[in-house]
Amino acid sequence: MSGVLDFRANRVVVATSTITAVYLAWAALRVGGAAVPIELAWATTLPVGALASWACWRAVPADAYPAARRFWRHMGITTGLLSVGGATNAYAVVVAAHGRETLSATAAGQIVQVPEATLAIYAMALLMLMWALLRLPSRAQLTAEARRRFVLDAAIVMFTTGVFVWYLSFRHFGDWAGMISSRVAPTLGVIALGFIGGFAFLKIALLGARAVDTPAMRLLAVAASVGATTGAAGPWLAQITPSLAATISLAPTALLITLAADRQRRAAGAPQPATEPPRRLFSFVPYLAVAAVDGLLMVTAARRDDDVIISAVAAVLLTAAVVYRQISALSENNRLLNRVDATVRELRDTQAQLAHQAQHDSLTGLANRRLFEQRVAEAGASAVPSSVVLIDLDDFKVINDRLGHVTGDSLLVAVAQRLRACVRSDDTVARFGGDEFALLLPGVSATDAIDVLDRIATALERPVSVSGLDLLVGSSIGVADAAGDLDAIELLRRADLAMYAAKSGGKGRHARYDATLDERAATDAQMGADLRLALDRGEFHLLFQPVVQLPDGVPAGAEALVRWTHPSQGMVPPDVFIAAAERTGLIVPLGSWILREACRQASLWLRRDGASQPWRVGVNISARQLREPGFASQVAEALRESGLTADRLTVEVTETAVFENGPAVEALTAISHLGVSVALDDFGTGHSSLGLLRTTPVDILKVDKSFIDGIPGREEESIIATAMLQIAEGLHLGTVAEGVETRAQVERLHQLGYRLAQGYYFDKPLPATEMGAKLAAAANHSAISAA
Repeated sequence: MSGVLDFRANRVVVATSTITAVYLAWAALRVGGAAVPIELAWATTLPVGALASWACWRAVPADAYPAARRFWRHMGITTGLLSVGGATNAYAVVVAAHGRETLSATAAGQIVQVPEATLAIYAMALLMLMWALLRLPSRAQLTAEARRRFVLDAAIVMFTTGVFVWYLSFRHFGDWAGMISSRVAPTLGVIALGFIGGFAFLKIALLGARAVDTPAMRLLAVAASVGATTGAAGPWLAQITPSLAATISLAPTALLITLAADRQRRAAGAPQPATEPPRRLFSFVPYLAVAAVDGLLMVTAARRDDDVIISAVAAVLLTAAVVYRQISALSENNRLLNRVDATVRELRDTQAQLAHQAQHDSLTGLANRRLFEQRVAEAGASAVPSSVVLIDLDDFKVINDRLGHVTGDSLLVAVAQRLRACVRSDDTVARFGGDEFALLLPGVSATDAIDVLDRIATALERPVSVSGLDLLVGSSIGVADAAGDLDAIELLRRADLAMYAAKSGGKGRHARYDATLDERAATDAQMGADLRLALDRGEFHLLFQPVVQLPDGVPAGAEALVRWTHPSQGMVPPDVFIAAAERTGLIVPLGSWILREACRQASLWLRRDGASQPWRVGVNISARQLREPGFASQVAEALRESGLTADRLTVEVTETAVFENGPAVEALTAISHLGVSVALDDFGTGHSSLGLLRTTPVDILKVDKSFIDGIPGREEESIIATAMLQIAEGLHLGTVAEGVETRAQVERLHQLGYRLAQGYYFDKPLPATEMGAKLAAAANHSAISAA
């Protein structure tokens, strides 16, 4: 459709140009004295006006800038009125010549009065033009002083123009009055309005209009000036041929208007940005006016005596010198002002750049914490429900440490792009530093935000190609509702609590804030402080639960279990303080202490009782410890410090700790290379037990208590226990049955093929001395049996 409009618009330009060329050829023949009919002039000037009006009406599409569309439709009405005025004038000429064979040069030489209706229509057209110009918005914001200078320049221009119009035309009232009878004043008014319109067009073109294309506006200024000038030259043209005076302004003016409309059409009617300041061209207008009047003075003085011409020449030379001096000063001022403008623009650009840098992350281009908190405050001030989301990338530190910061930065940029793609344009995506991102979702409650969080989690699960590597990155996400009485810091704190709740639930999840998280946070904060003090004060100690042989119950090793005796609270249950240690991160120093203490105690047993019995001590390792860089080195250091050999140590991990956790698997592989055994604890209750057996360096399966409880009562439990044993034997793994509490379970497990077990049936967790005594007794028993 746009191609059709382009073709039609171009045809209008071609048609208007052709008709104008025909008219100009007629005018040239007419001036040359050829007997060409006046009907040809009107036959060309009237259609060209209609075409110009249609071009203005179609210059701007319906969906363009409203001010542009309004202006060009006003221009179409103005041009249409000019065409109607020309038609009424043509009618008067034709009627006056009615009855003659042809309106030849002789016949048309008779004077024809301009109808009152024609003058009225022309005046309406020019008033419509003034109205269109007044409603046209300008890019330039003029100060009071600038407006004063502009009015003064306009007055000078109008005065100078009036002088020349008077000299060339209006002083011939005697000649002109015979042609237009008593309507001299209305005619002069119409001509004056034309000059004012031309000057107004030029003013807007120089200042810049936001709605209209600047080159199109300049063409309109030329069109108005041509129309006014040819109208003012009417008496002079009437002396050549009256028909030329009546028609000369219509065709060129209409052609210029058509070209302006076509230029606007090609500019698509788009508003023009005010990127450059308006030029200071009007500074020279008054001096040009003075020069023009001086030139006119010289011409008129040349027709008088020598004294007048000498005085006129002196006045002109003095004026020229003063004007030259003033123009030189103004030129220098203009250069200085241009330099000042350039400096100001440079400072403004620098300030804008600094302001952007102060509110945006330099790596990703996202909003930073400062801008995010500002927008959260703005959202909180409104009544619209919003939500704040905090995103932490899982295991990003491992990627950063192992692959380098360049790869880590590229990964962060890719994550930022995916986050942007998951939200709306009016949502705010921010990076707080490191691997922590935040979202502000205006108009979306925390409940409704779940769909967005699912979309984000799905987007981040896809591999990210960075530096030739396909990296997997998970995320833990927390979301909180924004409320008017909460500041940004409190909202981020709540989202942070929810995010850590998601992370402690196994990572790769999202959680919503509720009041219970505050209660747990307060408990964890107090518990964390107490745990730190307990580590410093040595309030922790280890107990050891025996791992025994079936069916006789002879100790074959032990599992180290940590206990805490609080100074005021007494014995704190392990499930309470271990969970708090996980959430607060204190599980890392606590786990390190447990590992070193278990190795130290086992080394004491070994030195006291010898190495005749092949027992092992098991130490539970948390998922958080496995994610620590260099954890295998910590195990090696604990063995070195204690003097315990690697074959006496077993690290026990849960399936959850290693499920889809590449760094954890790598750490266990390194530990296995040390000669330390790896036991998969609570086997059968995790995510994907069989898959883990193929990817994780496991030596021992510890079958969870939940599968032992039903033995020997339920046959299903026996079937599962048997299947696990067969899997372990097929993979050449050892097995330990956990949670054995009855003699019947012992007998049934032995009957199924289990040879190692642990549980309260054999012994509760024992102090180190008692456990050592049992291992020593087992060694003595073995020695006696061997003897």
